[in-house]
Amino acid sequence: MSSDKSILFNGNNYSAWEFHLKVFIKGKDLWGHIDGNNLTPNKDKNKDWNIKWEVKDAQVMVLILGSIEHKLVLNLWPFKTAVEMWTYLKKLYNQHNTTRWFQFELELANLK
Repeated sequence: MSSDKSILFNGNNYSAWEFHLKVFIKGKDLWGHIDGNNLTPNKDKNKDWNIKWEVKDAQVMVLILGSIEHKLVLNLWPFKTAVEMWTYLKKLYNQHNTTRWFQFELELANLK
């Protein structure tokens, strides 16, 4: 991501990172690769459609990889699609508690 205000995921700021990257990916019209609305390639589709899907999915993967600290990148190498990466990070780092919510709000306030 190219903005000076980009949030780099470091393992402790998942909520702020997820919010920021989700908006960014939606702005690129690629969110379907994360939420499942953009179907995965399959042998029933034509070859050109599958290639275009793979290119778009790779773009999302690059956005994810470019928005996390280098020490975390190697954790994602086994995953072959953007949704697999996103799901892994969410499962590992997403926490629903008051402390994390407060940290998220503080990080958002500090972006100004």
